[in-house]
Amino acid sequence: MEYPKVKKDNKFMEIVRGIRFKKYLEEEAEKERNKLAESSEESKRNKKEQTTSEKLQEKLEPLSLCPMSDE
Repeated sequence: MEYPKVKKDNKFMEIVRGIRFKKYLEEEAEKERNKLAESSEESKRNKKEQTTSEKLQEKLEPLSLCPMSDE
């Protein structure tokens, strides 16, 4: 009657593997969330810097109101 015992061990191992896999997926999801948050923050910083740079560029070289004008 060892067959049922082996069957129970297999179910237990399946549960353990499932728990480990779930933990792995949660860790990977957390890593991905962190990467996305970091990327979003970097994007916001770059946009802010770019906006400042564009403002400075406009002060240095203002665009004419009418590009086809002779003035």
